[in-house]
Amino acid sequence: MRVDASSFIPIYEQIKKDIVRRVATGQLKVHDPLPSIRDLATEIIVNPNTVARAYRELEQDGLITTQKGRGSFIAGRARPDAENDLNAYLGRVMDEAIAEARKFDLGESAILGLFEERLRRNADRRKRRPA
Repeated sequence: MRVDASSFIPIYEQIKKDIVRRVATGQLKVHDPLPSIRDLATEIIVNPNTVARAYRELEQDGLITTQKGRGSFIAGRARPDAENDLNAYLGRVMDEAIAEARKFDLGESAILGLFEERLRRNADRRKRRPA
């Protein structure tokens, strides 16, 4: 897991988003264990309280469950439709990006232009990657 300390997104939110993304993409499955609060805090060099807040909010959202003395795990609720989960996750990410763009009074055409430019840059990077 990586966090960007210079991001405007709080670190605990970055941790939450990463876990949600991993669940949505199937990298983390029901009952998979998460790193302990201390281990993750040490790994990404943040205060353990930051990780604890992320885990607490994920538990409140029903995505993870914590068992005293055993740790935190992806919640046992069914995830039958990973594609819908992924689409929902990506939709939220795009909604956040649109909301940020709106703060700068950008209209639909400007936002769409930025998105298309990013798609082109990403495609160019993929073409240049060695096989």
